[in-house]
Amino acid sequence: MTALLKADFHLHTAEDPEDLVRYTAEDLIDMARAAGYGVLAITNHNRVTWNERLAAYARDRGIVLIPGMEATIEGRHVLLYNVDPAEVDRSSLEALVRLRREETLVIAPHPFYPSPCALRGRFRANVHLFDAVEYCHFRGRGVDFNRPAQALAARYGLPMVGTSDAHQRVQFHTTYTLVEAEPDAASVIRAVKAGRVRVVSRPLPLATLARIWLRMTWRNKVVRRLSRPRA
Repeated sequence: MTALLKADFHLHTAEDPEDLVRYTAEDLIDMARAAGYGVLAITNHNRVTWNERLAAYARDRGIVLIPGMEATIEGRHVLLYNVDPAEVDRSSLEALVRLRREETLVIAPHPFYPSPCALRGRFRANVHLFDAVEYCHFRGRGVDFNRPAQALAARYGLPMVGTSDAHQRVQFHTTYTLVEAEPDAASVIRAVKAGRVRVVSRPLPLATLARIWLRMTWRNKVVRRLSRPRA
């Protein structure tokens, strides 16, 4: 029986090899359970944080955990689900066509945000390679880089999924997706591709956006660099 499942398809945890995050995968699952989530995908950078033990931990708390990662391809970020990392050609966005199968999912994250890793024009040129487009939480009144992504998604009939792209607890549960699906990974992926999704989001105060950005910059540019062991 299908139901409306609360889902977040873009999340980072302490297991991320690139960004400094203060909560573990288990912590995130516990946070999600308390907030009523039914579906999660941990998408650490260039690493799949998923195994049978972690999936069982989530399942025991009523959550479907979908294997995912935020892969860097041609220097740009792409969200991949149910994909073997060994199959990913990191030199070519065009090679994504080989990863698109019934059981996999390819999402364009924050495509028009002012970041060197955002797809931007490469998304326009390769829009046919994506199953869905991200509606990112990082927005406020008068500040919303999701708008060009919304326009392009509407033009090409691509569904949009809301995510928190959480690296900090304050980001989690600010934007998410309601998916009409059965509580299993295959059904959720089919529902996303079919557009049986609804974005739930609220604009954040500019002061909150500033704190999120400053904290992320401090952690990744200063704290993480100072904590690296010296050769």
